[in-house]
Amino acid sequence: MALSNAQRQQRWREKRDAREKGRPEVVEAALLVAAEGCARLSGAEREALADRLQDVALRHLWRSHELNKVATKVRAGWR
Repeated sequence: MALSNAQRQQRWREKRDAREKGRPEVVEAALLVAAEGCARLSGAEREALADRLQDVALRHLWRSHELNKVATKVRAGWR
């Protein structure tokens, strides 16, 4: 049975949204927007948001160290 146009559009939106949620810059932007409105969050919600922000920051740090290692190997001729 063929999908209707609305069903195809829905599947496409779901795939697009899943891709967007996996992109680090999208996740970071969403967390920063949430951080701007943290005054209206409860203590537990602020704690959870702070944990997520810290996790993203650590992942960026780890990735930068990995890229630095690659850059060092490239400068040395990578053999």
